[in-house]
Amino acid sequence: MRDNRSEEEQILELFGIDEEMAFRRLFDRYYMSLCIYSVQLTDSFELSEDLVQDVLLRFWEKRIFENISISLRSYLYTAVRNEALQFLRRERMLSTEQLTGVELNIPEEEYSEAELHELKERLKTALEKLPPQEYLVVKSVILENRKYKEAAELLGISVNTLKTHLSRALKHLRKQGNLRLLLGCMP
Repeated sequence: MRDNRSEEEQILELFGIDEEMAFRRLFDRYYMSLCIYSVQLTDSFELSEDLVQDVLLRFWEKRIFENISISLRSYLYTAVRNEALQFLRRERMLSTEQLTGVELNIPEEEYSEAELHELKERLKTALEKLPPQEYLVVKSVILENRKYKEAAELLGISVNTLKTHLSRALKHLRKQGNLRLLLGCMP
């Protein structure tokens, strides 16, 4: 029998049964897309990773999952946006005036088959414009959802080199206006 509950509902329900497993599912489902989302503000994949990890850990440690009144997805994207803006303000990288009205591309919840096909084709074209090593890193880490260590071993490079290539690739995609394509095609 098929479970008709949304993945969000399943994750939130799992927190009441096995918090550690629920956190792993939450992390696996949202981590990479939240990092890419955060890069739109921070311009740094490594900084975005830190910010997203902080948000996810706080979500678990402070038991926010017990009192969430909006969708899990909405909560996480809003929390990451606020965390990034707060960091930039604290580091004086952006003034309050610059932060007013900051618009970020939040991926759609669902696309039609035709829209998803078009997004994937546009993403494929954008990725093919990347240098070969950056393309392989994005494909392995983001599209194939491999852990850094696993992807680095597969590509025969160090984890730090992999992170450098990933950061450069995301900057290229952002400059070309294609970062939102990557967000839209994430599972």
